[in-house]
Amino acid sequence: MNNEEKLPIGEEFIKRGILTEKDVRIVLNYQEEHSELKFGEIVDILDMCDKEDLLDVLSSNLGVKSAIIDRKLSVNPLNYLTSDIIVTNRALPFDKKENVVFVAFTNPQDTDTVEYVRKLIESEGYSMEVYISLYTTIMAHIEKIKNSKTIRMVFSDTDSEPEIKEENISKNILQDIKRKFGRNKEQ
Repeated sequence: MNNEEKLPIGEEFIKRGILTEKDVRIVLNYQEEHSELKFGEIVDILDMCDKEDLLDVLSSNLGVKSAIIDRKLSVNPLNYLTSDIIVTNRALPFDKKENVVFVAFTNPQDTDTVEYVRKLIESEGYSMEVYISLYTTIMAHIEKIKNSKTIRMVFSDTDSEPEIKEENISKNILQDIKRKFGRNKEQ
């Protein structure tokens, strides 16, 4: 085997001492029941190793940069992609420097998806840098986006207070907003 040939990903984990042969069999058995998931995604879901080690193997195996993404993103991903694009493509804009948007994918091997997202980002006047990140982290952010609550305030031409329209708003958030901006019924 020459130096350019890659080991199957499970063997790479074993070679690096990150997983045992038994661990790899567990992942492969799990994958039989969940064929939509990649090997690394399963290792992440089952929390089988250190997250940095996992990303290091995936990054070197796939030839893309890796990123450990914080709970709080440095950008609002919805400023660069719509929620349905983020959810469907598992592509999460997580940072921006100058005119470059950093987008983490759960599966950067899916070149059709990466190129589709790249075209969308470029159509907004940005370039894109591709990263891989932890499946569980990206999916947690996607869940936040799917469950995010939006509020629109509609201003009329009068000096009256804004009208608050509910669009999937959690009750506590809506009550707080109504307290701050709502009309006092005693008036």
